[in-house]
Amino acid sequence: MTIRLLHTADLHLASHLKSFGELARERRHDFLKTFDRIVNLAIKREVDCLVVAGDLFDATEVDAETVGRVQDGFGRLEGRGIRVVVIPGTHDNVVSAESVFNRYSFSGAVILKEPVVGEPFRLDIRGTAVWFYGFAFRTDRSSEALQSMLRREGDGIHVGLLHGSLKGSPEWDMRMKDIPFSTAELSALGLDYIALGHYHSAACLEEGGRIVACYPGSPEGKKFGENGPRHVLIAEVGQGSASVEKVQIQTRIVDELIVDASLFPEAGALEGELARIASPDLIARVRLTGTVEEPLDTANLAGRLQGKYAWLELVDETDLYNSDHVKRMEREDSIRGLFIRKVHERIARAGSDGEQALCREALKLVMGRFARGGGA
Repeated sequence: MTIRLLHTADLHLASHLKSFGELARERRHDFLKTFDRIVNLAIKREVDCLVVAGDLFDATEVDAETVGRVQDGFGRLEGRGIRVVVIPGTHDNVVSAESVFNRYSFSGAVILKEPVVGEPFRLDIRGTAVWFYGFAFRTDRSSEALQSMLRREGDGIHVGLLHGSLKGSPEWDMRMKDIPFSTAELSALGLDYIALGHYHSAACLEEGGRIVACYPGSPEGKKFGENGPRHVLIAEVGQGSASVEKVQIQTRIVDELIVDASLFPEAGALEGELARIASPDLIARVRLTGTVEEPLDTANLAGRLQGKYAWLELVDETDLYNSDHVKRMEREDSIRGLFIRKVHERIARAGSDGEQALCREALKLVMGRFARGGGA
């Protein structure tokens, strides 16, 4: 007998998403759409239970509309006989009386809010006892919380939910509330599957050829760096065994790309390349590199392309310093030629790479003004 879980974490609903600037409001709606997609997937795949391993919300206090969307989604699952098990994370902790999990009820969902596991919560799923182990971290009361997840006696399937950090991972600066653990420590708990949250990249931890625990990653990119497709996991869990399937779930993709502008010297060629890689569902930060003959007007270029992307940020990392165009202008008897010669002299005297880079940026900025203003 196996059960089917849909495992997600780190939805961060109601996040301010300030890094997306004017797109932030729309991105908040994207996150809610992705929550709805998760609910729909749970119904479509006929899972037995949705498990949310922390940070369903981005904060302890959440606007009523967002809470209502979650209540509606959980209600839809309840109507289909799909149970929901949730643990609070670091962002939506239950320390305050005003915490969203203390102020609101979520019909059809079990919220594991205690600081340690007293006794696991039992659900009967298709005639099988399924035991859920999870806790809400409290600095003053959770020092033994991980050990409290040790498997209890009892037939059935034993599932853990844990919002914490794998020791030695370069992704996070470890703090006590991150609940550090090793794969061996998780394996020693004796559970059939542990649904992890906290890391925003998907990964599974194995010991002795068996999947012990998995991170699904965040289902929607919260910032640049959380790039590419995002997933939830469909986990088939039995006694002593688990298998997982990654299912792509995001509403829009966040990505960072590099385009060598020197490969597109003809008029309009760079814009054509950026249009070619565009998608209306792509939130892109594109770094433009290489040596160019003319300064780029990235603001104008981004404006012309915005309709082809969900959102586009162009970062100009091109170099004019070594271009043939600048070398020709350096020989001119003009203000422009004089400026270039002065920049070259300053770079030759520069005492650090940082100072040289600053001079190169100054050259690019002023040459751009010359180009747009027709100065000489």
